[in-house]
Amino acid sequence: MRLLRIILLMLIFSTGFAFSQSKRIVYCSNQTSTEFIQVFIMNEDGSAKNQLTDLQENCMKPKFSADGKQIVFYTDRGDVYLIRDIEKSKNFLNPFYVGPGTNPVFMPDGSQILYNSEIEDVLSIFAIDTASYAAVPQIVSDGGYSNMQILSSDGSKLLYSSFYEGAKAIMIADMNDTSENYLKKISMNDDANLEPDISRDGKKYTYASFDNNLKGTIRINENGKETLLTKGMASANVPRFSPDGNKIAFVVITDRQVTLYVMNTDGSSKADLNISGDVGTFEWIDDDRIIYDAGSETKTNVGIVEISSGSNNIIATGGFNLHPSSSK
Repeated sequence: MRLLRIILLMLIFSTGFAFSQSKRIVYCSNQTSTEFIQVFIMNEDGSAKNQLTDLQENCMKPKFSADGKQIVFYTDRGDVYLIRDIEKSKNFLNPFYVGPGTNPVFMPDGSQILYNSEIEDVLSIFAIDTASYAAVPQIVSDGGYSNMQILSSDGSKLLYSSFYEGAKAIMIADMNDTSENYLKKISMNDDANLEPDISRDGKKYTYASFDNNLKGTIRINENGKETLLTKGMASANVPRFSPDGNKIAFVVITDRQVTLYVMNTDGSSKADLNISGDVGTFEWIDDDRIIYDAGSETKTNVGIVEISSGSNNIIATGGFNLHPSSSK
């Protein structure tokens, strides 16, 4: 009897653990009655697909809040929207209109959204409170055509690309510093530096630098030293740290294809993940899996590739399925 009780407890624990590890995926698809690209949600195995929005415009790049209850996205008209409660959106409730802008992301606690918008024709980064319907956006960048923002996992550091002394540089802002010294440049070259990322421990930065021939090279900045990681390869872009900070995923762009690669943070063990079609967007789900969209001008699929085994599971297909992002 005691043995049976132990087995039952183990089963309950293992089931609960598996459930806690299951993630939901938000993405955009044109599998709608209007053929406008809308926001959808599904399980990570591709089951339980559910349309969340029904706007007369195309939706782009949805992101979860840390608690998985809210979603923020923008549209091809350049408007940012917020879904405050996913469960209440099953009947296509109108999402809250935040304002004009692009590329929104949540602060770690979900209380604010960061996004790009223009004031006097200068692209900048703004923050706005999600709780108040009358919130006023506040500028958080230096106003020098700032974009491609990324937050540290604790929200204390903000990285972005901005013009600095005539060239695109990677800037880092200390979100807890109220002095004039909150901002500094971390890229150490004269190329155009784009698409920054920061490791979860906040100690390593990576970005792509583009020369005058528009060839991109992935660099890493650690302990104040900048190192080239993809020298000699074709043009590389969009480096992203794995959650444990040991690997970097990135795309390689040639005349034939946009390919997804992974490497160690010292540049070793570069590997093509053999994704079919041109890769569009991607992000790490965990230390061994990346979710992505890839395809052609006529269709795109959403898939999950496993780094260790190379297995590739397509979880959304038919038409255009774009911009997948997983819950935390």
